[in-house]
Amino acid sequence: MKIISLLVILTGCSSDVSIMKRPDEKTNNDSAISDTTDTETQAEPAGEPDDTQSSEPSDEMTELTVGYGEIHFRQIACPQCVGAASEFDITATLKLHYPTSGDYTDYLQEPGTCTTNLIQTHVSAQPLQSTQPAAFNGITLNPSGQGEWYNGFIYEYQYERNTSYSVTSEHGVISNAFTSIEGFDDIQPYTLLWVDPSYAYDAVISKSGTNFTWYPAVNNSLFEIIIAVYSMDGSQFLGAVSCLENDTGSMFIPGSYFQMYPNYAIAAVHLIRHRIDRVPAPDLNGYLQSHMIWEVVGTGHIE
Repeated sequence: MKIISLLVILTGCSSDVSIMKRPDEKTNNDSAISDTTDTETQAEPAGEPDDTQSSEPSDEMTELTVGYGEIHFRQIACPQCVGAASEFDITATLKLHYPTSGDYTDYLQEPGTCTTNLIQTHVSAQPLQSTQPAAFNGITLNPSGQGEWYNGFIYEYQYERNTSYSVTSEHGVISNAFTSIEGFDDIQPYTLLWVDPSYAYDAVISKSGTNFTWYPAVNNSLFEIIIAVYSMDGSQFLGAVSCLENDTGSMFIPGSYFQMYPNYAIAAVHLIRHRIDRVPAPDLNGYLQSHMIWEVVGTGHIE
């Protein structure tokens, strides 16, 4: 069975969990987040941005945001289950613009809460020109729109973990713009990571609640688990829940979020580390916001 449009609906090194074979042992961790509540976040109406921005260039440094840099490292346990071409999907994005008060990560809920209202937010700003390639250290990004650069074909070996990256563009250099993050040595339940469709979806997402653990935990990071539920044949999206916590190495997802789904409905489980930062970009008279994302996509079923 194959989950339809999984990656569209949601968005061999040390410290990378192996998803190429079945582990022999299983560990447990019973610690859990103390409180999970369902929250709703309101998205901005399309075409009616609420961000304040400069209409004219300024020579004065501001506290506003002038750009956004992102590296999203996605590792997929069972590529065939989700229609992906390979185990790794690594992308880099850069946006540069005149100063705005918009926040690119405003869509994330408060740590310690869960939500079934998964949204994306849009930052409105006057873009800078993008006529030449940009770079995150040795990773080249090509112009992909007004004030935007993108690379969707990054190889795993090109991504340097726990490394300071500078941003170079036709608008100058932002030194030490962000620090990349690392992945995982271990994820539990390990059955999330089966690679073959014939025995994928073995992990139980319990209607009594499910505990997830991972190692290592990373300071100054957030950790999100998204569980997206589909019909047994994967053809229909039934719903999803996202829970966000500080990155402590464990999280408990309450079973109340899955009571309405039939037993043996299949699930895609997204385990996502986020690191969000902001550094001065003097050449652009504001701050560059950065978002490092490391995501592992596993499979399971509701029971």
